[in-house]
Amino acid sequence: MIVRYLLRRAETRFKRFRLAPAVYRLTSRLVYKKSNVITASAEAEAMLFVAAPTSIPVPRLRFYWVEGDEGCLIMDYVEGEMLQRVWGNLTDAQRLNVMRPPCRLRLPPTGWIGSALGHAFMDFSMAGMDIPIGPFANERDFYDCRLSRYSVYSDIHPSIANRIENVRRRMPDDHPIVFTHGDINGRNVLVRVHGNGPDDVEITALLDWEQAGWRPVYWESRKWLVMAMSRLGWREFGKREIAGEYAREVDIDYELEEISVIAP
Repeated sequence: MIVRYLLRRAETRFKRFRLAPAVYRLTSRLVYKKSNVITASAEAEAMLFVAAPTSIPVPRLRFYWVEGDEGCLIMDYVEGEMLQRVWGNLTDAQRLNVMRPPCRLRLPPTGWIGSALGHAFMDFSMAGMDIPIGPFANERDFYDCRLSRYSVYSDIHPSIANRIENVRRRMPDDHPIVFTHGDINGRNVLVRVHGNGPDDVEITALLDWEQAGWRPVYWESRKWLVMAMSRLGWREFGKREIAGEYAREVDIDYELEEISVIAP
């Protein structure tokens, strides 16, 4: 009841009341967000998980609860400029300094692939993955599940089955499993620019942790490129500076995703 009252009041108080789809300014210090239970619970898990042992700039989660089939979160409002708004004015050195830390999250590995605490997860970049999957004991099981979703394309055209088998043979399944934000893009990184020096860009917050969890080590690079801004050299920068030694894995993964696009 109090949340509905605060939302009605906030709509008249704040010029930017709606910050993103299903994300609303609640008070001068708080933000309200809702989504389906799976993604909301995964986000709550991740925010609490990274806030405790790390210095990762994540908004503080204040409340989480479930209403019907929706999960609701209240978190701190954090000041900052969306990275996509300042990206074009940053030097390459500034871009590298601001983006390498979130793309290199390092927490003690667990071995599984799943949400922060080892539950099911969703990843909106994968074809056919519009329902929760996992958790998986290892990378091989994760890939086998992914490829099983492509059977519909194989049934449509037999030659696609051969392409899928070819891609799978070239997918190593022995990568380190690391904690991954899973949605690093120009909207989800808030920054403050203090000057023109390489260290003069401060990350004030990483937002949208609903796709976070344990993934193969190259996954953040893959997501960077999948979610790449279409302008300002975001994709080229990611390919050159972020993918690094895992550029081959990213390319192979792209081949797999392209099958869903070209399938007749």
